[in-house]
Amino acid sequence: MAQRHDEIISETSKMLRQRGIVGTSLADLMAAAGLTHGGFYKHFDSKDALVAEATERIFAEFNALFRERVESQGAKAALIAYVTDYLTLGHIKKPEIGCPIAAFGPDVSREQGAIRGVFTNGIKKNLSLIMEGLSCPAAERKDKAVELLSLLSGAVAMARTTDDEKLSGEIIASARKRANQIIEARK
Repeated sequence: MAQRHDEIISETSKMLRQRGIVGTSLADLMAAAGLTHGGFYKHFDSKDALVAEATERIFAEFNALFRERVESQGAKAALIAYVTDYLTLGHIKKPEIGCPIAAFGPDVSREQGAIRGVFTNGIKKNLSLIMEGLSCPAAERKDKAVELLSLLSGAVAMARTTDDEKLSGEIIASARKRANQIIEARK
């Protein structure tokens, strides 16, 4: 039962980032996990409960990788690696393995309760990791972290909306240039 539950969460994590909350149906999720629609309620009380748990896992995995880099490379090097990985055409083309903010953040803005709470906690943890790697004075780090995360997620979301790969590349290159300025800012 626990293994099946984990499989459902894994499939949901991918599907949410590919299709968003509205585009992810219970029937599709259960089929991907090899279960019937009726089997869903043995594992979750509602779709919202499933989305909240899957979102929590996405952020936990995303932020754990960042934390591991902080511990092994140092905070600034980890932040540079995070930005480098985030602002790639690969991230744009494979939302199912990327950041939940760029992938289904707009869907979350229409949700209530647990889903928004989990998303908020994930963003806060991500911001705290970003803050550790910034060079600016401590009093400015929160604002700069918010600016940087907004830039990253916005650039990826915007690049995904175009069918022009050259334009997507220009969006990412411009965002990378500004991100490096934010990281290196000392005042």
